[in-house]
Amino acid sequence: MIARVRSLPVFYRNIPTANQDNTIAVRIFCLPEGLSCVVSWPLPEPGLRIFSPTAKSPQGVDEALPYAKFLSDHLCAGRVAVELDEDVEWDPRWGELVDLQ
Repeated sequence: MIARVRSLPVFYRNIPTANQDNTIAVRIFCLPEGLSCVVSWPLPEPGLRIFSPTAKSPQGVDEALPYAKFLSDHLCAGRVAVELDEDVEWDPRWGELVDLQ
């Protein structure tokens, strides 16, 4: 049997403003209950979805990042840009975070 290697999704930060037209944006920040996320997209109609922490799932990130990747594929967007608040550290289980200058 051949083992399938599941690659981690790639997310970007520090995307220049000029390259953000076709980008899914994710902002990750802390609330007292846990991590919260806002996912927004510009096309075809601007939209926004909030993932709030709950007692069962204290990290909205676990739902928000896969949702952002789905939107990126579904809307043929270029990238998923992530903005982290200063008190949030990237967890490698979420995927690869690549800096763009």
